[in-house]
Amino acid sequence: MTTQDDGEARAGFLITGAAGVIGQAAARRLSAQGHALVLADRDAAAVERLAASLPAASWVAGDATIAADVASMFARAGPDVGGIVLAVGSEGPIGPIEDCEDEAFQRTMALNVISVWLGLKAALKVLKPRGQGSIVVLASISGTMGMPMMSAYAASKHAVLGLVRSAAREAAASGVRINAVCPGPAASEMMRRIDDGMGRADAAKSIPMGRYAEPDEIAEMIAFLCSDASRYSTGSSFMIDGGYGCR
Repeated sequence: MTTQDDGEARAGFLITGAAGVIGQAAARRLSAQGHALVLADRDAAAVERLAASLPAASWVAGDATIAADVASMFARAGPDVGGIVLAVGSEGPIGPIEDCEDEAFQRTMALNVISVWLGLKAALKVLKPRGQGSIVVLASISGTMGMPMMSAYAASKHAVLGLVRSAAREAAASGVRINAVCPGPAASEMMRRIDDGMGRADAAKSIPMGRYAEPDEIAEMIAFLCSDASRYSTGSSFMIDGGYGCR
């Protein structure tokens, strides 16, 4: 673990899945706004490199689906953490339901849902007693609609939105906000794997804006939800999909 201190840093944020493409973009955006960061990921080398590239950033390696590891992440962030970004996730198996292995479904649910479950539990134990804080969960448009050939991913993201909405109702009176960001297809290695699995060049033609989202655009939405500018928003799903959901 490395730590870089900055006396001018603003309230800190913990980002899980920080080594992923959207986690990295969120870290850079929040860092540019002057926030101290604790970056968590199971890829120790990648998260260490990211932390070293940012001021006032420290890192911790761990698995967001293991309760003890999640506890270590929050212990590293400390009791004064201002907000949490839960950005762990994977696309899971691609193909017809009948052809997908049960084990692949279970792995997808574990990674995408249990990581949010554990993250919310740990975050609320810290933030509710303080009476403030923002939790932002990376969901997907797949949590708001059917997604043929990606049933495990869609099921997991529907579950994530159920957790966000339920936890937001519980935490609202305590001053803690919980919101979901729901990207459409985004420029990433994950999207390239999905396109390959679907046997297509890319999905941009199905998006009204005619292109994939850039990770920085998703990070802007995350930063907005982390900020006081969104202080009256909780339990909501913020679409960033280039119009894909307008059907």
